[in-house]
Amino acid sequence: MKNLLKKVLAFGKFLKSRSFAVSVLSIILAVTVFQISKMANAIYIRDGEDVTLKFSLHQQDVDEILKDEGIVTMAFDVVDFSGYNGKLAEINIQRAFPVKVTADGTTQEVMMIDGLVEDALLLAGVSMDSNDLINLAPEKPVEAGDEIVVQRVDYVTVEEYEEIPFEVVTKETSLYRTGYTRVTQQGQAGEKTLTYEERTVDGVPQERQLVGEYVSKKPVNHEVLVGARVAISPLDFGYSFDQNGAPIGYTNVFYNQRATGYSARPGARTASGRQAIVGHVAVNPNEIPYGSKLYITSADGSFIYGYAIAADTGTGLLADVVDIDLFYDTYLESCLNGLRNVNIYVLG
Repeated sequence: MKNLLKKVLAFGKFLKSRSFAVSVLSIILAVTVFQISKMANAIYIRDGEDVTLKFSLHQQDVDEILKDEGIVTMAFDVVDFSGYNGKLAEINIQRAFPVKVTADGTTQEVMMIDGLVEDALLLAGVSMDSNDLINLAPEKPVEAGDEIVVQRVDYVTVEEYEEIPFEVVTKETSLYRTGYTRVTQQGQAGEKTLTYEERTVDGVPQERQLVGEYVSKKPVNHEVLVGARVAISPLDFGYSFDQNGAPIGYTNVFYNQRATGYSARPGARTASGRQAIVGHVAVNPNEIPYGSKLYITSADGSFIYGYAIAADTGTGLLADVVDIDLFYDTYLESCLNGLRNVNIYVLG
């Protein structure tokens, strides 16, 4: 009986203690929280890597929920809220990030949630053709901080004009005394057009390739006659000469003959059918037959026409007005010949 009384007294003392009061309060609080949680709406808010759980006694729209939590969204962010499923809801926030697009000298920023580089170009209103260059592959997924650069590649045709320098042609001749010079033709520069295909990147030339060349004006040689004791004719029959300048082995000679000069258009023919070229001379074929090989020079050796072939004739020759007519490349040289006295050696 005493033991029972002791237990009753001890329990009464516990009921009056602080520990009992705290225990009762904890139980009441737990029951209250449980009851509230059964009545409240649970909302998961996913903002990137951050996840927040919110309880609400009444259903709210998404703007109220975010405002209560102090969550601010920007114009290009995407907020996905499909509504409540019973007392459970989920809000998923996708944050937009800037992507820079540079093209045609302009840089602009587009805001994106996801997508590819080609999508960013579309948002920026930038189109490309097959020649253009881009620093990122169009099929690459965009990331925050991406900078897309498009370079315009064009192929243009460029024409340039280039001067063609004239050549200086010096011709030695015994028509002048040694050391005397005369310009017979003033040189003139020519001109040609060069056509290039040029590759440009953003308007800056990078490389070019020559695709055409056209000579619009041919240069004119600067021609000078220089006096020298040289043969005018280019023919060479291989004879040796004595101390007086006469060929050794000639078969006949006509001394102190009257020699004039003449010229003709390119491609002209002589009376014998041979071409009219330097070294082919006109004679009286009754005295010197066509085809005869000759050597022609002045008596003092100051004028040397050189080796020649009898190939042509004329009325003056047939009438014995002159004895021989020497062919020259130009009309000027034929005039410079004038009337000269020469020795004509007939070679075997």
